[in-house]
Amino acid sequence: MIVWSFGTVTRIVREEESVQELEVHIMDDEMARALNYPQLTGRIREGERVVLNTTAVDLRLGSGGKHFVSARIGVDGKPLVDMDTAKRYGHIMKLRYTPFQHAVQTVEEEESAYHEIFCDIEGKTLDRTPVIIGEVHSMLPAFVLSIRHLQRRTGGRAPRICYVMSEGGALPMALSEHVRSLRSLGFLSGTITYGHSFGGQTECVNLYTALLAARFVWKADMIVVMPGPGMTGTGTPLGFSGMEQVSILETAHKLGGLPILIPRVSLADLRKRHVGISHHTITVLQFARETPLVLNLEHHPELIAQLKEQSEQHTLIFHEPLDMEEWREVEERFPISIATMGRTAQVDLIFFAHAYYAARLAWIKYEKQEKMQEMDLFT
Repeated sequence: MIVWSFGTVTRIVREEESVQELEVHIMDDEMARALNYPQLTGRIREGERVVLNTTAVDLRLGSGGKHFVSARIGVDGKPLVDMDTAKRYGHIMKLRYTPFQHAVQTVEEEESAYHEIFCDIEGKTLDRTPVIIGEVHSMLPAFVLSIRHLQRRTGGRAPRICYVMSEGGALPMALSEHVRSLRSLGFLSGTITYGHSFGGQTECVNLYTALLAARFVWKADMIVVMPGPGMTGTGTPLGFSGMEQVSILETAHKLGGLPILIPRVSLADLRKRHVGISHHTITVLQFARETPLVLNLEHHPELIAQLKEQSEQHTLIFHEPLDMEEWREVEERFPISIATMGRTAQVDLIFFAHAYYAARLAWIKYEKQEKMQEMDLFT
């Protein structure tokens, strides 16, 4: 069930290519903030009447305290987006068969400049390109900033990093402040959305073509696949959105990539099921037993004990603990705070350290530009 409200836009608070933040006057003299995605509804001006989806705020859920613009009301009753404008966006529908279905141009369709890449996939593999997979959106800046830190420290050439946003969290990429900041700094070479997520620089139909687009369209040296902001969990063994990591790991392997899983680790989470290695990560490892992957783990007795019997398909690499001073160097140039569930590195360093450990491995492979030697379990 959706809760709707009418409002009038009184001020444009923030104006960007992919998102507008608005101040809206709602009934009963209430003033509120709302987000508008121009890709869905077009660009809004002050004074316009809008229809707002207020459901998450009304239910006190984690939408950041903002409503979302669902429709614009023209004063003369005419459409606010004409058909000629709509036709320029492509022919593949996202959010299909919902009131918010909209057309995008994907790289696979005939009108795309990259159509030919996907007509013949014979011999097209990721060629052991590192594919870094994580459950939480805050792992994205933690990993990318760690790579840039290692690159500055060694003086090497910066790798091309492509971010593929999965469907496990927010569907509009425009919601992510992390992505906007990383792109403005030049730390991401490209962004991709697939399935029903939308708003990437490149749109794809599915995960397989998204990974190939990262490699052959964006020429990525490293591919990061993670959800956008927000995720769903129910406290049950399988009822969490992070289970998508199982199929992402499998797909990355089948396409010839090097799947690197960032474990979700915490020593500050108050929920027992997330203390140490989260039960989410343990479950993903169990269901991905037959998929070769690399797991980077801090050499910590409690964490090692949690792993118990591991699959022979999984390569485990131990790391010495990250120093807090070094982590401060990692994030010191980033304009916004990085936190997970409201906790910064000062409170829960080990969470961010595991993104850094994954970056260490990816950087070593990139710097050497050669296939990694096979490693025995627990070496």
